[in-house]
Amino acid sequence: MMKKNSLNLLLASALAGMVALASFSALAAESEQLGASALTQPNPAQKKQKICLVLSGGGARGFAHIGVLKQLEALHIPIDCIAGTSMGAVVGGLYASGLSASEIEKRLIKLQLNDIALDRVERRYVPHALREEDKQYPLGATMGLSADGVRLPTGAVQATQFLELFHNWTAHLKSDIPFDDLPIPFRAVATNMETGKMVVFDKGPLHLAIRASMAAPGVFAPVELDGKLLADGGLVRNLPVDIARKMGADVIIAVNIGTPLLPRTKLASLINVSQQMVNILTEQNVEQQKALLGSQDILIEPDLGDISFMDFARSTDATKIGSDAALALQAQLSQLSVTPSAYAAHQHRAANSELPPIKIGFVEIASNGIIPSDEIRRQVDISEGANYSAEEINQKLAKLNITREYDGISHELIQRDGQYGVRVNANERKWGPHFLRFGLALSNGFEGANGFKLQVGHRRPWLNDSGLEWRNDLQFGNAFGLRTELRQPLSRANGVTLAPYFDVKNTVRNIYDSGVRIAEYDIKLRNAGVDLVGEIGERGNVGEYRIGMMANQFHLRPRLAFVQIDPDSGESSLIQLPRVDLQQLGIKSSFTIDQLSDASFPRHGYEIGGELFFGLNRGGDKYSEFRVNTTWAKSIASHSINLKFNGAGLFLPNREVRGLGSTLGGFQQLSAYQPDQFVGDYLLYASATYLYRALKFDLAGQSVFLGSSLELGNIWQKGNNLSVENTRKSLSLFAGFNSFMGPMYFGIAVAPSGIKNIFFQVGRQ
Repeated sequence: MMKKNSLNLLLASALAGMVALASFSALAAESEQLGASALTQPNPAQKKQKICLVLSGGGARGFAHIGVLKQLEALHIPIDCIAGTSMGAVVGGLYASGLSASEIEKRLIKLQLNDIALDRVERRYVPHALREEDKQYPLGATMGLSADGVRLPTGAVQATQFLELFHNWTAHLKSDIPFDDLPIPFRAVATNMETGKMVVFDKGPLHLAIRASMAAPGVFAPVELDGKLLADGGLVRNLPVDIARKMGADVIIAVNIGTPLLPRTKLASLINVSQQMVNILTEQNVEQQKALLGSQDILIEPDLGDISFMDFARSTDATKIGSDAALALQAQLSQLSVTPSAYAAHQHRAANSELPPIKIGFVEIASNGIIPSDEIRRQVDISEGANYSAEEINQKLAKLNITREYDGISHELIQRDGQYGVRVNANERKWGPHFLRFGLALSNGFEGANGFKLQVGHRRPWLNDSGLEWRNDLQFGNAFGLRTELRQPLSRANGVTLAPYFDVKNTVRNIYDSGVRIAEYDIKLRNAGVDLVGEIGERGNVGEYRIGMMANQFHLRPRLAFVQIDPDSGESSLIQLPRVDLQQLGIKSSFTIDQLSDASFPRHGYEIGGELFFGLNRGGDKYSEFRVNTTWAKSIASHSINLKFNGAGLFLPNREVRGLGSTLGGFQQLSAYQPDQFVGDYLLYASATYLYRALKFDLAGQSVFLGSSLELGNIWQKGNNLSVENTRKSLSLFAGFNSFMGPMYFGIAVAPSGIKNIFFQVGRQ
């Protein structure tokens, strides 16, 4: 019996030894595997830690957050909550909504981010009246005027395109969602501009929370929500570590991409000093928040070098730098990794955040201005009973934002009486009701005449519920001009307007003979009329036409007499130039189709315009005048070609009036000659201009061009004098760009017989 028991004990011991050996081998193999992949296999005790991500503000530098997120995904680090400020709220909010880092990056690459950041749109989408204003008044921003004095917009940019983008990308979420119900719980930080206190968003709409958090003072206009005026959260909490702690964070991964302080050498302008003041305040609250980080937390500070707050076109560079910064801390970050299966389960956790398919039960208009709600309802054109699509509605509202009648017009989804509806929030321009714009034109022909012109444009929209607008255009300098016009819409639906006007112009016209100025005429023009003005294209984005009755009155008075020298005797005599008075009544029509990419340096598109007047002079003489102009532009890479053709004719039988009619001379009108050197009844002009884009400034959306023009044309006093043989020629070389004062050119032009002109031009001649 003892032998049997001993045998059993021996067998049991052997079996136990084999099991122990197998267990030891397995443990050794597992330890070896952990040693080989320690970056992806965490300590099991760390799996239950709540990991929160804190993303700071910093404008376009914030694209580095995307690179950090891509590395956290690659390391299988589960993010349990996110707190973000400004650009950190943008990236963090989109990530919390369910978008992956790669998806955010992929979507951003497809966009022209500088244009979106500055609310720029292609010129061909802008209504014709606004295109003309931009061309005439390029000097600075629109200024508001009221009984309280002069006012400016609350931000250089309203950021309506950013808001539309955020809304479209988060439209799958419920509009009133608690942010704890997002795929990743989220908080966004903003600043109450009235109290200076911090505002923390913990519920929807998500896109509005993001937009409020990124409203950098002086750059993006603040947002009004729930009676509070909200701006960038960086003023109070640019790196919201304490907010993440309140969300229950055990471990914080903080990413600080704030703008560094400027060196003394760059503190030489008001703008830079103001920026430095904001940066100092921001850095102070960042340092306070960094002090709250513990030994278990990880701080990532990408070295973004010269990428500035507004370098939105450098998103790819910033993303790469953020990714590299996270890789540099891979050893620390990998301690937070979980297994692939655990990470997958974390990423697909259920969240009651999705918006179900719905139909629009009602449309509500919330307006804070003078535009009638019925008119706004007509403009937005949202049908009750239709399927709700945030993107489709935002496309309609984007077209209204282009009209510049609103600081911003947006929408939200609301519930009432058990059904969903759309509320349209129309924030009209609150810095009016009068609006002023300015233009400046300077010309210096170093070989001859100079010119100066200051322009002021006044607009007073919505004088009544049907949209009556009062428009005034005033001009000072070498010439004086005043035009006042009322525009009364007859039908807002088809864009037809009744426009009575009165126009006064006083100018001086030089008379030349063989290139020598021999006389000056004072020209006074008075005209009054009424036009029917119609839009071509949707909201006039293609062009405009006019037709109406007009009465003209011309007064021509000589300022300098004509001195005639007898070639035989050498004696001089004074010849009195004729005085001219004309009064006309007739029908005038005109049209303009403008699809040029830029009014001064077009790289593509075309423009066609024409004008026709039929009338009678006082006394019964028939009078008619026509004008046509065309421009065509095409580009390949940095090279552009512009082709132009202009023609004009004035028919005044049995009468020759020198000083009246069309003119040629000056930059881009036979550049080698003096401004308006040639005057007459008939004009033909053609030019071919080559433009090379030498420098491109992505942020400003402008370029420096080097150009050359070949011009042909002439003016004839009589129709039977028209001839190709006496066509004048001009060749010019110039540099030009669109400055804050308008288009600016500097160059030299030459013509046959040794004629030359060195010119400097700002604005339009």
